[in-house]
Amino acid sequence: MDIDEAFKNYETFLTSLTIDDIKRLSNFVRDDVKFKDPFHDTVGCEAMMAIFQRLFSSVENIEFTVSDHAIQQRTIYFNWQLVGDLSAKPWVVEGVTRLKFDDFGKVAEHVEYWDAATQFYDRLPIIGAILRYLRRRISGS
Repeated sequence: MDIDEAFKNYETFLTSLTIDDIKRLSNFVRDDVKFKDPFHDTVGCEAMMAIFQRLFSSVENIEFTVSDHAIQQRTIYFNWQLVGDLSAKPWVVEGVTRLKFDDFGKVAEHVEYWDAATQFYDRLPIIGAILRYLRRRISGS
């Protein structure tokens, strides 16, 4: 399977993912897939499935979209947006993911880059206020 086709299949899986579909993740990623984001650094399909399970258990009305992607040999970068309700309030996260595919078209590495400080911690009452104060102090405004 060529990398573009493998990515399109994985993209379709991610953008239509529901809590009931998580068990199908093994069709797209290696058993020893490396998954990393601002909160996790794990190895294994089971660990990645557990992360997705927690996401769907914590966030309601999830919509995940991919806006564009770039391919460099077996590596793909793509921009995405996740929209949902966290603690009954709208939540939007935007990021970039780097995927590395193996020779068989399965994801060997899935690394997400997004700003947890402004897109998550700012929502927390005490920590958010501290971070906003620090940003104002550092920026001089």
